[in-house]
Amino acid sequence: AALLSAGATASLAAVGLPAVRNFVSPAVHSGASSRVVEQQQVQTPTCVADASFSTSSSSLVAGAACMAVAATAARGNSRRERSSITSRAKAVKTAVDTECVNAIRFLAVDAVNKSNSGHPGAPMGQAPIGYVLFAEEMNFNPADPEWMNRDRFVLSSGHGCMLQYSVLHLTGYSSVSMDDIKQFRQWGSKTPGHPENFETAGIEVTTGPLGMGISNAVGLAAAEAHLSAVYNKPGMNLIDHYTYCIMGDGCMQEGISHESCSYAGHLGLGKLIACYDDNGITIDGHTDLSFTEDVGKRYE
Repeated sequence: AALLSAGATASLAAVGLPAVRNFVSPAVHSGASSRVVEQQQVQTPTCVADASFSTSSSSLVAGAACMAVAATAARGNSRRERSSITSRAKAVKTAVDTECVNAIRFLAVDAVNKSNSGHPGAPMGQAPIGYVLFAEEMNFNPADPEWMNRDRFVLSSGHGCMLQYSVLHLTGYSSVSMDDIKQFRQWGSKTPGHPENFETAGIEVTTGPLGMGISNAVGLAAAEAHLSAVYNKPGMNLIDHYTYCIMGDGCMQEGISHESCSYAGHLGLGKLIACYDDNGITIDGHTDLSFTEDVGKRYE
């Protein structure tokens, strides 16, 4: 398992966005023998804002369109051969990346403000990580959330679930509409205060109790390793996906995360990638009050 700091991961957002306009589901899922995605550089993204919801987020207008365009695109990746899709996208300006990140941030902030409840800090801090994962790294299909070989994403710090709802909405999942976001943390809504996989399509794991998410992520990665060993044949990789997880200081303080990650190291789960949101703050004050462990050293 690889452990990245939030600061290091966030800096990746400045590299540039591989943006393509057309979404093509992976060939292994669609049955197509080969597909090529038509690339066009995103220069002036446009989107219609919902004035009845909020007018405080000027970046949401441009960012939402750019995020949806970028993240729903099938991407070729040099570090892993996933299918016969070829995708060579053109990078866009760094300013567009910033608009996308801010769209995630302020959609989360507006939802928390409207509900008068929730946690805006985590989504704001983790937005660059979510953007890089959903727009540039992960393979998924919003039209088919149950596609078998999709990359998995687990938000272990589940209290920051507006991050997940924001990226699901902006990448085109019909399960999280603008109306659903307006009902954040309301009784009977599809956007509860902690993500629930039986309630919202696109949520892989129900999280809330700290440490639970990363432990489930270890299980998902172990399942991928087992299934690929059993079913993959030379020249036919039916199972070949990654598991990504965002975990916070609270997750690191729970014993269950230590146990599960120790097991991940024992199994050598190289397709499990955890991003550590080390924001150094708790409800009671700075994390130094109760937690001074060298997390990097532990995972080294």
